[in-house]
Amino acid sequence: MRNHYGWAILLLGLTATAHAETSQPATADQDAQNVQFDPSFLSGQAVDVTRFEHDNPVMPGTYMVDLYVNGELIGHRAVDFTAHGKGSAQPCVTRELLEAAGVDMSQWSSAKGDAQQCVNLAERIPGASLHYDASDQHLELSIPQIALRHTDRGWIPPSRWDSGITAGILKYDFNAYRSMGNGAPNDSMYLGLMAGVNVGAWRFRERSTLNYDEHGGMQWQQLDAYAQRDLTKWKSTLTLGDSSTTGDTFDSFALRGIQLGSDERMLPDSELGYAPVVRGVAHSNAKVEIRQNGYVIYQTTVAPGPFAIRDLNPTGYGGDLRVTITEADGTKRTYSVPYATVPQLLRAGASRYSFAAGQYRGYGEGPHSHPYIFQGIYRRGLNNLITGYGGVQASEGYMAALLGAALNTPYGAFALDVTGARTSIPYGPTQTGMSWRLSYAKSLPKTDTNLTVAAYRYSTAGFYSLQDAVNARNAASLGSYPAQDLYRSRSRVQLNINQPIGTGSLYAMGSLTDYWNRPGNDLQMQIGYSGTTHWGGYSLSLQRVRDAFGNVNNQIYASVSIPLGGHRMDSHPLFSDLDMSVSQGKKSTTFNTSASGTAGHNNEWSYGLNAGYSAGDQQSKSVGAYGTYNGAKGTVNASASASDGNSQLSFGMSGSAVVHKGGITFGQAVGADDAIGLVRADGAKGAEVTNTPGVTVDGSGYAIVPFLTPYRENTLVLDPSQMSDNAELEETSEDVVPRAGAVVEAKFATKIGAPVVMRVKRANGEPVPMGADVLDVKGNKVGVVGQGGTVYVRGVSPKDPLTVRWSNKPGDQCRFGFTTDGKGHGTAQVCAMPAMQADHTPVPGGAQPASTTSVASTSGS
Repeated sequence: MRNHYGWAILLLGLTATAHAETSQPATADQDAQNVQFDPSFLSGQAVDVTRFEHDNPVMPGTYMVDLYVNGELIGHRAVDFTAHGKGSAQPCVTRELLEAAGVDMSQWSSAKGDAQQCVNLAERIPGASLHYDASDQHLELSIPQIALRHTDRGWIPPSRWDSGITAGILKYDFNAYRSMGNGAPNDSMYLGLMAGVNVGAWRFRERSTLNYDEHGGMQWQQLDAYAQRDLTKWKSTLTLGDSSTTGDTFDSFALRGIQLGSDERMLPDSELGYAPVVRGVAHSNAKVEIRQNGYVIYQTTVAPGPFAIRDLNPTGYGGDLRVTITEADGTKRTYSVPYATVPQLLRAGASRYSFAAGQYRGYGEGPHSHPYIFQGIYRRGLNNLITGYGGVQASEGYMAALLGAALNTPYGAFALDVTGARTSIPYGPTQTGMSWRLSYAKSLPKTDTNLTVAAYRYSTAGFYSLQDAVNARNAASLGSYPAQDLYRSRSRVQLNINQPIGTGSLYAMGSLTDYWNRPGNDLQMQIGYSGTTHWGGYSLSLQRVRDAFGNVNNQIYASVSIPLGGHRMDSHPLFSDLDMSVSQGKKSTTFNTSASGTAGHNNEWSYGLNAGYSAGDQQSKSVGAYGTYNGAKGTVNASASASDGNSQLSFGMSGSAVVHKGGITFGQAVGADDAIGLVRADGAKGAEVTNTPGVTVDGSGYAIVPFLTPYRENTLVLDPSQMSDNAELEETSEDVVPRAGAVVEAKFATKIGAPVVMRVKRANGEPVPMGADVLDVKGNKVGVVGQGGTVYVRGVSPKDPLTVRWSNKPGDQCRFGFTTDGKGHGTAQVCAMPAMQADHTPVPGGAQPASTTSVASTSGS
């Protein structure tokens, strides 16, 4: 909740005669809009209204403002306002503020202290101006384009990246399951844990699981344990310890050692993924418009001469770009730029790298289960059409090298690479072989068809992947079986197509894999259609799975979903959705019906009932129920079902805890490498974080906001509607820019204390002047006088007197004490003139003897 005094100004305006003067953007020495008020309309009260003549007046101090530059929101910042003569306080324009606004500071002095020194904006940047609107705390800077540094879209400068606070993190995911058939229970349990500590720029993480079942007993397994940090200058991430490689070029594997690689999250939006450079020539100051699939995705104005647009955002898997150049005389020229992409493609001039070195973490035991390994990968966008990439893997008895290229063509995007490998098998011949891989993607705008993934891979008999080589060398050393008998992939083809039809979408996907040393092949196919109508949604799918041994499973699935409660937006029936489905398998047909609903202020409760029937070789009936609570401190779920002779019970819970200097805060589940927001709002218990449903501020004034986007501006917003009346938010939004894995604190200023409304009168019985400022004992502004002397304050103690000041003249003020009934109503003493010192300033804390006559409290007016 921000500081708004506009209501007082509005009341003044209703009783004033205004004479409009020139309106212009304000600089540090200019006024935004001048109006004059006739004091005679204020019933003869000697209130100084000159400060209201220049827009909404601002008292000196620090204010949280929304900073805009040339109409574009930059962020939420604290700005100092300093007094300039008799008028309203003006924003202090500092080097730090201008840097945040995107001003090119290369020509500015870097003298010590300059960063916080107030400067004259119009003198520093000719043609620049500023305007501040106090009613919504909107600070607008108008700066000529030539004075701004070039900034890629989506770029947040590293100076704003926040490493966060020192904190401990724990994420847990627990599930217990019991099934009973013929009176014999079978229990199982799973616990997944992620523990971490953040210290400065370093993140320490450990992931492990605990599994239990009655047959295998208890099993503990550590998955990862590593230290990680980002390297700003290199736009990279460094990882030390037990982790896994990404698998974007070679197959992923577990590693104990060091990894260093590019982190795309640190790049601006305009450099992510792949998009072609659009080049052309303008004959005048021309407008360039770029469309894809009929939609405008980019528009800019260019000067006469050649131009190159390099900062297009990635736009899915493709669709040629249609470029239109509109010259100053209205003539247009149009041409197309091919665009399709596969994951290997990069923008022209862009590069990515990764290195990994250490010990292979296999799960087997043997003399060659944990060999030392080195892996290096590099990709570079050579030009608009071609991206080159390559990599090497070197280990004990194994060497592999990969070389490939990705192409953007009018016929789609292709990626072709070849890997050569040499494997030394103990007690056997050395194996050498090759593996070819081809990927293709294309979007067909005329039919809206997306051929998102089409890939083919073929490997010769002597080709071994790293994992194949480790297994083969280990097996040969142990003499368990000949290395040549290992099943290894020979060829694999996969396809993924999506085609919109009417109000729905048709999709098809499939893969076919065969192996060396094993007859037959594995086949998986699925085709389906899903859509919506005025009465609900529906879907139909067919699936076929066949393994190399000839086992086939065909399944047909159809479902409909019908919303309950009609189309009224305000209706909230007990059950909001009805779902019905039928599944046809090889030996049975299953019918299921379920009803589900939600409840709670933020729909934090969800629940459902279901019933099923299976016909075929084994007929059965079943009923079940489930419920889930998704709250501020985590998620809890439970379910139960029963069928012919069998029953099932389950219970689960997940969440997180963050240990920080303010205590321990519990919240919803977080990710191992995801940024976390820690909201701090003292006294704001019950305030809701609107960005994340179900998250509220706890009794200690904290809340956990999971899954923030690293290296991007995240705005956290609090809704105070569920807060206690004894606290008030001074602002409801905070911007944070976390680094990956950081715990960043977002502190919201609050006023704590019961609100008090009272009427204040002077010794002559007249109310204190409307529009006067109300100050506490430290001189801080805590309110404004309304009609009839009504004063509203919060968090002030009846032990300390308050001062009412209605002009800058020493005598135009008075001081009063008050009492309160504890229910928001106050009784004010007569507002008396303070005792004055020789220099005509009030004696601190002093006042002339005041009448004990009090004014009855009221909440009216």
